Amino acid sequence: MRSTCRPLPCVLALLCGSLFVCAAQAELKPMADSELAEITGQALITMDGLTYGGFEYTRVNLGADIDLLTNIDELRLGNYSRSQPNTASNQPADIWIDNFALGRVDNANSAAASVVPFQVRDPYLEFAFKTNGAGVREVAGIRLGFGRARGDLSGDMHSLTGTLQGLTTGSASTAREYYMQQNNLNAFTCTFDFNCLALSLAGNSEIYSEVQLVKDGTGDTQVNGQDINRATHIGVANGDSFHTDNAALEPLLPAIASNNGDCTASGLPACFSLLNYKSIFIGDRTQADLDIGGAQGIFFSLQNQNVPWQDLAAANNQFIATQSGAFANFAKTGEGANAIYPFVVSLYEALNGAARVPTCVGDLSKGC
Repeated sequence: MRSTCRPLPCVLALLCGSLFVCAAQAELKPMADSELAEITGQALITMDGLTYGGFEYTRVNLGADIDLLTNIDELRLGNYSRSQPNTASNQPADIWIDNFALGRVDNANSAAASVVPFQVRDPYLEFAFKTNGAGVREVAGIRLGFGRARGDLSGDMHSLTGTLQGLTTGSASTAREYYMQQNNLNAFTCTFDFNCLALSLAGNSEIYSEVQLVKDGTGDTQVNGQDINRATHIGVANGDSFHTDNAALEPLLPAIASNNGDCTASGLPACFSLLNYKSIFIGDRTQADLDIGGAQGIFFSLQNQNVPWQDLAAANNQFIATQSGAFANFAKTGEGANAIYPFVVSLYEALNGAARVPTCVGDLSKGC
């Protein structure tokens, strides 16, 4: 499927079209009361209503599993002029992704090419309504979300607004090797470089950190108390550091592997351009079962004012605050040791970038 898509309804049309194209061929026949009495179940489409904070919400739920292989030439949402001080870049849109794709194709250049779809469970479309000052009830926002999702998300990501929380993890030796290459060091000269020596002492210990949308140069996630928008970078936030389960090493990491407002940690980059990551696997690669390996709480939204959307992945029915414009939500669920991230990036990929997986059958890896 190929398209140039800007508004959110276009994305919805691509998703729903694959669901209903076959259903339109079904012939409907009346059933007797005796037959209906023997049948129990749930409709494919259900609706929920909610009132919160002066907003009224109507959610249309599609009780279905959908497998997608979708290619979109250009996805732009929230394409308008912004002047707020929390804008992290001069990009023209809140969300701008070229060559956006869901799913991948293995063995793309051979006769054995096979589609590995992006899996979606329980998608929904939700509207937020609010009565304006003139007493007119109007649409304040719309969002497209998934109960669970798992698979490859690809694209050239120029800017993102919202929440993008992931985990980067890998051996300290990977960081040491990268540092030595960048600073032209060898095993001998490494011993005279503080950062290199510290990474050497860490050995093969596994180090990890949460990564999120940050402002380039500082790693700030907020400006003047407001979440940044139109971010072009992801990384270790200002004030955060790498961690390890090595009890002897953990007390040292905040001193040597923290982002202290300069987007570096242990002399290594701690903030990375989103354009470095051409493909990200959403969900758990090791769990093929969507119930276990699918990421929860993912949605895209458009709103003409600040709208709180219910977090359907949270047990306490909390709400997610969004600014006017476009918003993408790829948030972790749980906290601390119980946190589950929507994606995990190896430390090697964090430092070196991630290549795009093929999303087309044939010679083209993108732009089918």
